[in-house]
Amino acid sequence: MKLLLIEPANRFAIPVSKFHLLERIARSNYLNVPPLALGVLAALTPPEWEIKILQEPKDRVDFNEEADLVGITAATHNVKRGYEIAGEFRRRGKKVIMGGIHPTVMPDEALQHCDSVCIGEGEMVWREVLEDAKKGKLKKIYKSKELLDLKFYTPPRRDLMPERKSIFFNVGTLEVSRGCPYDCDFCSVSAIHGRKIRYRPTESVIQEIESIKNKNIFFVDNNIISNFQQAKELFREMIPLKKRWTAQATISIVKDRELLKLASDSGCYGLLIGIESVISEGFEKYSKSLKSLKELKEALRLLRDHRIGVLAHMVFGNDFETKENIRESLESLLELDIASATLGIIVPYPGTKLAAELERQNRILTKDWDYYDIHHLVFKPANFTYDEFLEEIYYLRKKFFSILPILQRTFNYRSPLVLGINISSRAHNRVSSSLQPVGVNEAGMNG
Repeated sequence: MKLLLIEPANRFAIPVSKFHLLERIARSNYLNVPPLALGVLAALTPPEWEIKILQEPKDRVDFNEEADLVGITAATHNVKRGYEIAGEFRRRGKKVIMGGIHPTVMPDEALQHCDSVCIGEGEMVWREVLEDAKKGKLKKIYKSKELLDLKFYTPPRRDLMPERKSIFFNVGTLEVSRGCPYDCDFCSVSAIHGRKIRYRPTESVIQEIESIKNKNIFFVDNNIISNFQQAKELFREMIPLKKRWTAQATISIVKDRELLKLASDSGCYGLLIGIESVISEGFEKYSKSLKSLKELKEALRLLRDHRIGVLAHMVFGNDFETKENIRESLESLLELDIASATLGIIVPYPGTKLAAELERQNRILTKDWDYYDIHHLVFKPANFTYDEFLEEIYYLRKKFFSILPILQRTFNYRSPLVLGINISSRAHNRVSSSLQPVGVNEAGMNG
């Protein structure tokens, strides 16, 4: 029996231009995060199955390849390509099952393109899926009645995961916990993985880290420090391993100096932190543990003192924003001691409270899922016309990722990784400025 597992690419995951070699290199390397979820499914697959994992755009999908079952994982931004792949295989008589965030929240839509959908976490039902596939009796829907107890987490088959070598960002991915106690209106994580955080035993995590050949590790958790004591235990055990690591975390890490030092001592060199906004209305909306720009600057200084760089995740498109405070945000961002930032547009992902509210207000402008990423505007802003908002965002990105600030950040950190991340972001922004949804503006709808 042959199993083909695929992670599709978004249509915009292409080189910028043949005339911009550095940007081509940087952008292609920026996408080199191994498909962890597919590696886990491979590890759960019985030995009688021959398994192959493909990750676009690096790997090419051969639709004539023999397969008894094709599994496709997709988020919203790459689901259309997933549907395209599923359709091509089904036309050749192959059975296709889809899973991931988008099929989980939009199963009826997904079933128009595939034979079966896995809703939520796949580990609890994967063996059943494979048994039914062998019998030729796939069900339309597979959904576990409970979430996985991470004491029974199965590490991925890294020998089958595509090996990615890059100049700037060469990592092994790892998962420690699932779930999120917060209920942000633009996020669907808690709806899928639950509001209660589940943890793997530290011993299991350490054993997996020891098995990873990469010097650098990226923890895919939504917040690696969601439980301070759990994080401290993990970081202590990691110190002798001499790994370097990055993860997503909250700025609250600075509230506990022991935790901050342990993170640094265990090899943390960078954190992706959701700052979201640097204006007073934003601090109030997102209920951050830090309530002012002054406190944020002090927190970032502490992180820098511990040799931890910050990639700040920002979101724009809030109803409280005006042209004036977007310009204010730019000035504040240029003053912050950060390695880089994602200057994203809010995305009303299906299944979120934000999407439901914007739908109710008739402000969703397109449901072309290709554009549902942080680079594209798919809804009508509150205080701007469509074009006015994009003009401000393009100005913000152009200034933040202009050559002088990039060089300054690179010099401050003395790191080629910082240069790579900033050049990659600059490349993404160059493309997105010319690739907004066709025919969409403040007066029109495009589905």
